[in-house]
Amino acid sequence: MSATRSETHGVNHIKSAPVGDIEPEFGDYRVLERMFGIRRSFAYVLSDRGDIRSVCIRRPGAIKGKRLFDLASVRAFLHRQMKRGGAK
Repeated sequence: MSATRSETHGVNHIKSAPVGDIEPEFGDYRVLERMFGIRRSFAYVLSDRGDIRSVCIRRPGAIKGKRLFDLASVRAFLHRQMKRGGAK
């Protein structure tokens, strides 16, 4: 057998989809800025107003956590803005 050839020894290798091919459901403020140009402070304003949905995940008893935004709600918000005349 050649040194460059590999054997699987009867093991089936399963390939997972590349992460880049999967649309995430949630993202932190960095994702909102990268995907939509919405910065952290405005994301919190939109969330507080109920325009977009978010959730804070944290360990039981912890004061601080991680705020994640529902990306589908961000898309829906942007589409509503377009219908209200925000689109050019």
